[in-house]
Amino acid sequence: MIDLELKKLTKAYGTTLAVDDVSLAVETGELIAFLGPSGCGKTTTLRMVAGFIAPSMGEIWVQGRDITLLKPNHRDMGMVFQSYALFPHMTVDRNIAFGLHARGVPKAEIAPRVALALELVGLSDFGARYPRQLSGGQQQRVALARVLALRPKLLLFDEPLSNLDAKLRVQMRHEIRGLQKEVGITSLFVTHDQEEAMTIADRIAVMNKGRIEQIGTPSEIYDNPHTRFVADFIGASNLIDGHVTGGRFITSGGLQIPFIPSQAADGQPYVLSIRPEKIEIGDARAAAVLSGKVTRVLKLGGLIEYAVALPSGETLVLHQQDRAGVNPRALGDDVTLAWRPEDSRLLPT
Repeated sequence: MIDLELKKLTKAYGTTLAVDDVSLAVETGELIAFLGPSGCGKTTTLRMVAGFIAPSMGEIWVQGRDITLLKPNHRDMGMVFQSYALFPHMTVDRNIAFGLHARGVPKAEIAPRVALALELVGLSDFGARYPRQLSGGQQQRVALARVLALRPKLLLFDEPLSNLDAKLRVQMRHEIRGLQKEVGITSLFVTHDQEEAMTIADRIAVMNKGRIEQIGTPSEIYDNPHTRFVADFIGASNLIDGHVTGGRFITSGGLQIPFIPSQAADGQPYVLSIRPEKIEIGDARAAAVLSGKVTRVLKLGGLIEYAVALPSGETLVLHQQDRAGVNPRALGDDVTLAWRPEDSRLLPT
């Protein structure tokens, strides 16, 4: 079933299109992450779904009902903000109960719903505390419990983890993901953090300049980018301009690269995309493949990053595991590079 459908959703500010013809169908229980750089339209899209911003064109449907013109308080949605927005003078219990009172929930139901929400987020013993007595992560859990207590049709997250430190962000994204699956609420999650989106989402909508460039599962987005922007924004990727001739990719610097996907059309301009971890590095005395010189060596935890300058002037970046038995390279070393044809992508220019 489709819980949420956006139909040609557009938002214009004068001659500027903040959101441009966005269409999307979200299945029941699915978590979709809107991912993109600042100003790409992801938060504007979320706020139109919530009812805080009126669309210039298009429609918003929830469970088969057109809600485009409904006020926010009539949409039966819960939103978790970047700021926790907790009332400092109220206890945790009262913060969560506030929305239930506002929605006219019968008094007899309020305490059990507050208790269940706190149990879901692992804070059953914190109901009598005040926000100032909680850590950042605990405050975010309270904000989430407050929304869950309302039992909304849709759960909306507007960069909810941005104010947390790096370690706590990792912990909270796993908790949110587990909790969302447990309660089964269809959710939209806005973030500019690609690792966060890859970890938390069933599907990712990558946005750029108000449009969805690509939507797919995290593995689809990473392994099969459809555009140069997606390949460059999601993870790290080597991007080389050129064209295809006789089954070989000829770079703009004139270098011939033999290992490319077989479905390429001769004479067409392309961007060759290859992930750093897909490239194998070898000794320059080995047979075949590309040759180059190491110009940069960086230690990245369990990985070593090498930049290798090719004779044509292009540079390829690759990652190698730093473990026993792996031969490390040094600045100035002559090396060879290779990868499997199916690991590269030819993208439109």
